[in-house]
Amino acid sequence: MAFCASLEAQQSHAGKERSQWQREDVAVFRDDFLARDRAFTPEARAIAERRLAKLERQPVDPTIFAVELCRIAALADNGHTQCLPNGVGHDVCRGVAALGFEQSPWCPLRTPDFEIPDFNAVPIAFFAFGRDFNVVGAGAGDADLLGARLVAVEDRPIERIVPLLRSFTGGTAAHRDQGAAGVLASPQQLHAVGLSHSADAVRYTFIALGGKKVSRVFSARSSSKAAAWHRLPDPEKESWAFQEPEKPFRFRDAPEIDGVVVQLRRTFDADDRKIADFLEESEAKRQSLGRRHVVLDMRFNGGGNFLLIRDFMARWPARAPGRFFVLTSRQTFSAAIASIAYLKQAGKKRVTIVGEPVGDRMMFFSDGLPVRLPHSGRYFLPAVVRMDYSDGCRKYDDCAAMIAQPGLPAATGALPMLGPVDRLPITVPTLEPDIPAPWTIGAWVNAKDPMMEAVMASMVEPGD
Repeated sequence: MAFCASLEAQQSHAGKERSQWQREDVAVFRDDFLARDRAFTPEARAIAERRLAKLERQPVDPTIFAVELCRIAALADNGHTQCLPNGVGHDVCRGVAALGFEQSPWCPLRTPDFEIPDFNAVPIAFFAFGRDFNVVGAGAGDADLLGARLVAVEDRPIERIVPLLRSFTGGTAAHRDQGAAGVLASPQQLHAVGLSHSADAVRYTFIALGGKKVSRVFSARSSSKAAAWHRLPDPEKESWAFQEPEKPFRFRDAPEIDGVVVQLRRTFDADDRKIADFLEESEAKRQSLGRRHVVLDMRFNGGGNFLLIRDFMARWPARAPGRFFVLTSRQTFSAAIASIAYLKQAGKKRVTIVGEPVGDRMMFFSDGLPVRLPHSGRYFLPAVVRMDYSDGCRKYDDCAAMIAQPGLPAATGALPMLGPVDRLPITVPTLEPDIPAPWTIGAWVNAKDPMMEAVMASMVEPGD
């Protein structure tokens, strides 16, 4: 297993001057990641090349090196083109190896000379609500900041630094802000782009819930000093949607709307339960209860494999007589978006989107596998096939085979399919909410669920 080490130990263990190993890592990044990723426009690719050339000429601190490569990856402006945490990249590649694809050009099973550690973090968590970043997690000693709005980082007003914070992640502004919330808690990342005076600590200024202005310095946490963690929503009074976080799939009866609520927090199987089986069981329960309507909660679903539930989603509206309300947020991503699109395509006006816009566009690139750099050990995820959900891939010959038009050429993802897959294109012009009902810090503080409240209000409208 590659190990984390200090800068001096990294250099001596590598046996190379910093300039040499960074040039070699840049070469692999360019050939194995940048050249394969299809989301970069020619203009973005040219900018990426210039910034890579600068890294080759001017070696930098390893952490700054890793941050710059992450920001170069974000130039693709594509949510699925990513730099990955070391643990995530390792787990994905280990899974690929278990499937017997050791000879794939992806996930090379090489051991790096060393491993630039994952970026550090201070004991505070932010979440983006609209244009604001609020505190939703903190250690016991800083629990008074829960709900507070961040107004400055090292005396720099937050609104002035948001464009720079958004440069760490590609995709929609909402998706970039979700990434920015993590960057805000990392002194190393802030320091790498000149937003913090130190790589180990950062000073924030907040407006607390009561209106008081508070400035406080946070230092990067040590794994050996784990502290009690307080978060929002409060676990003792949170709404049903947040309860039982360990369960990926959940169901409840909702007689108040003559319906049921089905929650999917991911789109892949659990260790003890297949997602398709859960959905079939949920539909059987709906029928036995005699309920007409379905609320599908996809707000915390970051994706997975939509092929596991594609057929179910495409058939579901024909099996349920009432309305479908799909709850979405900026965290609704990847396979979750495709699954909702299949449901919307099948149910048309009977499917109502409630909440916030989903976390990606209706056309993006995805389906790559990680590339690992040989010396620093950092992982990068290229996007290699097109996903066009707005127009059914009618104009393109580089779409993923499972959504491509029958008879048209299609692209191949990084991981070969384990069997033939029928083509089922998606034509859904938009998944913008029919009923906007965004999360707010007030809802989290007061344990409210504005999306479910919007559903209930819709059900009592005249004619419903």
